[in-house]
Amino acid sequence: PSRVALVGAALAKALGVAVNVPDFDKTAFFPGAENANELFDQWVKECAADLKAAGSKALALAGTRQSKEVKQLAAAINAKLGSAAVKSVKTDLGQYATLADLIAKLDSEAVTNVILLTPADPVYDADGFAEALEKAETTIHWGTRTNATAWACDWHVPAAHYLESWADTRTESGIYSLLQPMILPLYGGIAELELLHVLTGGDFAVGELSPAMGAVKDTLQALTGKADDKAWKEALQTGFVAGTSYEAGSTKAEVPTIAASDAPSPEKLEIVFSTDASVYDGRYIDNAWLQEAPDPVTKLTWDNAAQVSPQTAKDLKLYDKIIKLETTTAEENHIGEGENARAPMVKLTVNDTELMVPMIIAFGHADNAVTLPLGYGQTSDDGRPGAAELDKSKPVTGYVGLNTGFNAYPLRKKDTPYFAAGAKVSLTNKLYKVASTQEHHSMYGRALAREVSTNEVKGLSFEKQMEKVKKQGMDSHAPPNISLYKPEGSSTWSKTELAKKTHLADEVHQWGMAIDLNTCTGCNSCLVACQAENNIPVVGKDQVAMGREMHWIRMDRYFASQQYLYEDGHKVKNDGKKVENPAWVSQNPESVPQPVGCVQCEMAPCETVCPVNATVHTEEGLNSMAYNRCIGTRYCANNCPYKARRFNFFDYNKRNPLIKGNLYKGPFGEKKVGDATHNQRNPNVTVRMRGVMEKCTYCVQRLESAKIKQKQQHKVNVHKSGLKSTEVKVDRTKDLRVKTDSVKTACQDACPTDAISFGNLLDEKSKVVRAKGNDLESVKAIKEFVNKKPYEPVKGSPRNYDLLQYINTRPRTSYLARVKNPNKAMPDAKFLGQATINIH
Repeated sequence: PSRVALVGAALAKALGVAVNVPDFDKTAFFPGAENANELFDQWVKECAADLKAAGSKALALAGTRQSKEVKQLAAAINAKLGSAAVKSVKTDLGQYATLADLIAKLDSEAVTNVILLTPADPVYDADGFAEALEKAETTIHWGTRTNATAWACDWHVPAAHYLESWADTRTESGIYSLLQPMILPLYGGIAELELLHVLTGGDFAVGELSPAMGAVKDTLQALTGKADDKAWKEALQTGFVAGTSYEAGSTKAEVPTIAASDAPSPEKLEIVFSTDASVYDGRYIDNAWLQEAPDPVTKLTWDNAAQVSPQTAKDLKLYDKIIKLETTTAEENHIGEGENARAPMVKLTVNDTELMVPMIIAFGHADNAVTLPLGYGQTSDDGRPGAAELDKSKPVTGYVGLNTGFNAYPLRKKDTPYFAAGAKVSLTNKLYKVASTQEHHSMYGRALAREVSTNEVKGLSFEKQMEKVKKQGMDSHAPPNISLYKPEGSSTWSKTELAKKTHLADEVHQWGMAIDLNTCTGCNSCLVACQAENNIPVVGKDQVAMGREMHWIRMDRYFASQQYLYEDGHKVKNDGKKVENPAWVSQNPESVPQPVGCVQCEMAPCETVCPVNATVHTEEGLNSMAYNRCIGTRYCANNCPYKARRFNFFDYNKRNPLIKGNLYKGPFGEKKVGDATHNQRNPNVTVRMRGVMEKCTYCVQRLESAKIKQKQQHKVNVHKSGLKSTEVKVDRTKDLRVKTDSVKTACQDACPTDAISFGNLLDEKSKVVRAKGNDLESVKAIKEFVNKKPYEPVKGSPRNYDLLQYINTRPRTSYLARVKNPNKAMPDAKFLGQATINIH
């Protein structure tokens, strides 16, 4: 935090804000650079120049976790720029006190009755709250989990999920919004407004009448002055009430005083308490889908760990314990492999509190700092330090949250909620088993995730780089692909003329996908959405460690940095030796995320080796699976170059993999079917059993449903026309083709950045065609057959490329290369946008 404030102060001063900037160590920003001061000053100067040039269009943002000083600096910078994006409003938050105020009032007995409506767990995660809560006379907890706070209270009220409840809320600008239930409460939970209604003297719901809905109606009437059904239905339909907002407010930009502080060092580390990518602050500890989703950066599952940079690990004499180098460029292994993977345990001491926790390396991490994800270690029965011991009479988690990670909240005090300085690390002789997916399903050594720069890179202009997107890596010198056979249907089985011309005989639908690496953030939304949609089981930590996770789409993450200096496309040499780049370049690698699922090869290697024809190609271009035909030879997985197939080593759906040893007990293991799993699983998707191979199917159930609805609509239209069905001529393209981009896959539906495009490659209006084009040979053959004339395929984005194109599998899923747009005057500009250009 001190470094963030110092950088902000330096930037504010460069913009003309009257702020004092104390002297500080600038080598932390450019480690190993002899001219660190000059590089830092250049960086600040160029940032300020860009902001001044943008003027009121610029905006300085301070994260919610930053200190008060950093937020004041951001406000002062925005005031100096006259930022048009800054709009102040008077919210309702000013009437509320803080958690520290509540603790003080409980201690002084000014508050004697407490009702907790928060999804947080303050007995578990808030410093001093548990002791203060014991002084209250009556305590009530309302929530979806019986967590530590629920057990500490006198009463626990089961909460209805927000999708089961009537409620209302406001956006950040104050627009009034309505929430309505999608289903009735599955477990009889109580909505928040219903509980508040009863606590203020009302009655619970009677029959279908919901007091929560009545409260929402009353608020709507108070805001709009309208109580009629028309206003109510309009508000429900739009989801918000136009014209409602908070009152305009004003803020005064106060310039803070930035105090000088000691720079962090290996002896006095800085700790950053971060929310976890899976369990957030701990509230999702019992969500197995999230627990098994690998951390976007570390690829760790089912655990948290202290994260440090490679240099800090070396300073702490931990580097060799985590990564053993065989040579200067090759790893022998990464903290062990598979079920033998272990991370060294360290003792972290800060705020006079100790914590035993495993430590791992996070590339690109700041030096002399430790990131410690929160939310884990809520309960355990394996005697681990740093986790509460399981009390079977008061369980705070289920099987999912048991024995997962370490509780870092005791290190987090009232005055250091997000950051703490002066932490010390001491080594131990203990190791901890970790389950990381970093080495799983890897395709290393090839140009997989590709990027280009708007600047000239190694003698290539931006235009030349775009031309060579398809020719990076092996593709740059591999000969053109040729087929060993013609992609035509068999004259024996293919009865139609189109089927004889191409093995993909459907002239209505040919499905395809494009994934834009420029907008993908690696957030894992696609992974979890796919798991929910397609009934993909969790397998537990032990099985993940053995590489048996079942995710149909995985989030690969690549790091890349330049070791040597380049000029005009060649490595610079001095006295015959290659010149290495400064340490700050190699220690700050680029991170490139890339989602990978089955790419639906037209010439699929998996299909040719299946002895029972369980994996077959559909007429619409899908590499399909007949689950009840699969006998589990796994030849297909071995032959898949994309490593996108998953095998059910055990019957994960019927035998809980989270019960220790249960999977290995076979028929003697605990078997359970039902208990609300029917509410969790998608009834439109098969539940696979032991010994069956599975993979991505482009959500074929959604495709079939869309096709059926399209046919039903045509039937309705015919009925309305009054004609007999025999009198109606069916135009297959017009009447049976699914409307443009009307069907979405689960991963596409969940992507928050719209990085995934999916649709019909025969529909030139489709977004996927604009992204990737429709120049596949099969699509061209179909178009020419239907149109009865030569067809010129639509070309998509020049950033489009096929993964492992040189092996000639003709994938239906392609990727759009990432584009970096660095400021040429920045010190690191010449090192950006080339993370993949030399991969072979």
